[in-house]
Amino acid sequence: MYVTSNGKEKKLTQRFYFLAASQVTTNLGFVLYTMALTSYINQNTGSTALASMITMTSLLARLLSGLSVPLLADTYKSIHIMRAVQVMQIGMLAGLYMLLTQEFTVTVLAMCFVIVGIISFFNGFFTIFKTSVVRSLVSDSQRMQANSLLSTIDQTFLFAGWSLGGFVLSLTGFTYSLCITAGLLLFSFVCLLFIKEAHRYKQPEKRSVAKLMEGWRFLWVHKRIRALVIMDITESLVGTIWIGAITLSFVKEVLGKGEVWWGYINGAYYFGSIVGGIIVYRMSSMVKGRLLLLMFAGSIGYAVLTGFYGLVTNPYLALALLVMMGPAYQLRDAAQETIYQNACSSSVFPKVIAAKSTLVQGAFILSIAFVGTVADFFGVRFVYLFSSFILLLTALTGIAVLVHNKHSIETKSSAERRGNI
Repeated sequence: MYVTSNGKEKKLTQRFYFLAASQVTTNLGFVLYTMALTSYINQNTGSTALASMITMTSLLARLLSGLSVPLLADTYKSIHIMRAVQVMQIGMLAGLYMLLTQEFTVTVLAMCFVIVGIISFFNGFFTIFKTSVVRSLVSDSQRMQANSLLSTIDQTFLFAGWSLGGFVLSLTGFTYSLCITAGLLLFSFVCLLFIKEAHRYKQPEKRSVAKLMEGWRFLWVHKRIRALVIMDITESLVGTIWIGAITLSFVKEVLGKGEVWWGYINGAYYFGSIVGGIIVYRMSSMVKGRLLLLMFAGSIGYAVLTGFYGLVTNPYLALALLVMMGPAYQLRDAAQETIYQNACSSSVFPKVIAAKSTLVQGAFILSIAFVGTVADFFGVRFVYLFSSFILLLTALTGIAVLVHNKHSIETKSSAERRGNI
């Protein structure tokens, strides 16, 4: 179906790039809107804690959207859901625009958080179903390349967005930044109109409870996917070592630098991700039959480099290590994403990704308080060394389980193609 003719292959390629453009503009809009609202709340309340609650509200809303994905997955096509949520988000941004033009009150503040939750809820749908659309548009042999390319493009524009977002915000102000965000989402919606999925979902008669549990059952029964999810959850528990508060503490306490170097550290992390994505994309043609090996190399490399990062005191060496982490991180993530896509049937895939996303989001929320507490008691250097140990242990254990169940790791069995568990 993917290579029946040169014309067909070209058409699918065009659809994929429309999807990439839609993802990039959505994420850019989300960056600008987050910065605008954070700045608005901080300026009007003077509270860093209240401003930081935007992130927590967003995470909780995404967790809820992950739980409710199965109710939609059997009934509607992924691309239709993505279009619908873009319209919903634009509508919410219009409401937020009107809210920010009012005099600031406690009611206005409360409504801001409500709208943040609704926007994040819909954005969670977009992220999950986007992965499903990639799976339907790209053949098995091209998925590693597609995943790495999407990641590279996304990281490049996110780097630009976070770097230039403050400049744009200073020029336009809160309300006009929201208008720009709405424009970006509108462009994203238009791009989605040019995408037609290669797969049409059936609509089996299932009770709501059965729909909600299908992805969770798959995670529990499928040993390979279960091992991957456990790895993802554990990595999320220590993933908060890269949030702003922890990295700033490391820059000040360990590297002996100030906020300027905090910006350099963040920039190096994004730059490394971009470089890593380009490398993985270029070598994607060599990965056939080697997904496990590549994921193993990426996971181990990322864990080891994190440990070295925790030991350094030279800021320039720290920057170099962060850039080196990029290829390892991207290699691990692209391989994991491809294994998920190859191991699940079309009907169950969005439900599996939704269940995994819910678990990962929950783990990340729990880890925010955990990592901060560990840093307060044992020092920020210990946080990175401890995380390195956990990442290394998780990688070795996960790879051992996956190798033990390696048969058909990169190809779907006939039962999986029919959506059986």
